[in-house]
Amino acid sequence: MSQLSINNSEIEVCFNGINHRLFIDGQGFDFRNFIIQENGYAELELTGPEDPLYTLLDFEEPRVIYVVSRVGVEELILQGCIIKEIEGDTCTLLYSKLQLKS
Repeated sequence: MSQLSINNSEIEVCFNGINHRLFIDGQGFDFRNFIIQENGYAELELTGPEDPLYTLLDFEEPRVIYVVSRVGVEELILQGCIIKEIEGDTCTLLYSKLQLKS
């Protein structure tokens, strides 16, 4: 289950990889944590520097990311995702559109 909190009039949605997976171009990926802010930024903590997500996400080609629970319920769609910055196992993403399923 995702956690939704409101801080300073901004919405932040948090997913953990124990209960969720990411899907890009029909491929599923594991992750540690995914924190999406309403301001167009998201932080994605991956499983390590060799994570296969680095090959799909890049700095120029926008992608659509689906966050799906381990029981198969689609919970979030991020459109226009690109990497802004990589620091260790965490990358900061920019996105253009957020669709939260409820």
